[in-house]
Amino acid sequence: MGLPLFRAQDDPGPSFFHFAEIAGLTAPNSPSDLSSPHATTVIAVRYDHGVVMVGDRQATSNYIASRDVRKIEAADRFTALAISGTAARGMEFIRMAQLSFEHYEKMTDTALSLEGKANYLSPIIQRNNLSSPLVVLPLLAGWDLSHHVGRIFEYDGAGGCYERFDFSTIGSGSPFAESTLRLGYHADLELDGALDLGALAIYEAGDNDPSTGGPDFVRNIYPMMVTISADGFQELTQEDVANRFRVINERRTQSGGVAGGSLR
Repeated sequence: MGLPLFRAQDDPGPSFFHFAEIAGLTAPNSPSDLSSPHATTVIAVRYDHGVVMVGDRQATSNYIASRDVRKIEAADRFTALAISGTAARGMEFIRMAQLSFEHYEKMTDTALSLEGKANYLSPIIQRNNLSSPLVVLPLLAGWDLSHHVGRIFEYDGAGGCYERFDFSTIGSGSPFAESTLRLGYHADLELDGALDLGALAIYEAGDNDPSTGGPDFVRNIYPMMVTISADGFQELTQEDVANRFRVINERRTQSGGVAGGSLR
């Protein structure tokens, strides 16, 4: 598909935001009293050859609005984007981010670096959060093709971008997930250790935060688990994810619901 054609006086130039407004891609502002389901919680953990991301599947309003929301998506082959905050606007945000990356590549005939993608999202976040009550806070993680390392970028509500060199959490379950990550993280984590730690962090968030959904053994719905490495974005199979959460659940059942033991 070629680029759209505009009259000279209407040409938006290289700005994706001007193009999005002209093409009607941007979402209108919504009333401040609009009740919309919120999506929580997502974590990212660096390991020795990439990044692990784990996200719960629940969207919550005054009730459980959905049990199977996908909060982590591939922005491209080597980049993952996750969202917390307003669920519907977050899904739209992911699509806008994907479009903005593609737009840049078409306009310049070059691919954005991972750091460039992280910075490119800041004005999108700012435009949404400062002009709408439907706040979205994303989390970006990916494999840096230039430096051959996994990297994590988090944001504040005004679009400020900050790199994390260990782990990051977003969403209402963050206090519980982050406590688990702080206790269990170490710099030489391997893939299996990072996956187990990420699963435990989401389990703790779901166990303590009413807005975060943990593993649902009745409906066979489990948090998303993905890896981003030199092999690209890869999502773990449901069987693999289920087995990891069953191990945690069985251990917790044996202890009568009391958390304990060494995370390392």
